[in-house]
Amino acid sequence: MTRTYKLAFGLMLALGLAAPALAAETTPEAVVQQIYSGKTPTTKSLDIIDNAKLRAKYLSKDLASAVKKDNDESAKSGDVGALDFDPVSDSQDPMIKDLKIEPLQVQGDKAQVKVSFNTYDPKRDELLYDLVKEGGQWRVFNISKQGSAEDAWSLRQILSLK
Repeated sequence: MTRTYKLAFGLMLALGLAAPALAAETTPEAVVQQIYSGKTPTTKSLDIIDNAKLRAKYLSKDLASAVKKDNDESAKSGDVGALDFDPVSDSQDPMIKDLKIEPLQVQGDKAQVKVSFNTYDPKRDELLYDLVKEGGQWRVFNISKQGSAEDAWSLRQILSLK
C-alpha cells in the first residue's frame, strides 16, 4: 500500500470508530447521563444550576436565562432565590445511589427521560426530564417531579416560566 492509501485507510478507520461514540452522546438519555456523571454518594452531579458553562451546555436557552436571573437576584439581595434546592437530586443535600435512566419518548425535537434513584429516604425518587433540541443539541427544557400536590414540582414553574 502506498503512503496515501494507508493515511486514507487510517482516517476512514478512525472516523468509523468515532461515529458511534459521537451518535451516543447526542441522545436525550446520554445528555441526562452526562448530568449525573459526577454523582456518587459523596459528590454532587455536574452543577448545571450554578456553573454558567454547564448551564449553557445542558439547559435550554430560556431555562438557562431564568436560572441565571434567579442566581443573580439571590446573590444581589443576599436571600435564597426561588430555587432553593438542587433539582437534579431533588434535595438540599445531594446523594444519589442506584441511578436508573429510562428514555420515555422522542418526538421530533422533543424528548422525555425518566430518572430514578435512591437518596437518604428508602423510597425511590423519580424525576422527569423534558428535553428540546436547540442548535442540533439536546438541552433540558424542564425537570419535574410528579406526585401529590405537596411533593410535585416543576423547575419551570418555580422559575415562573411557561
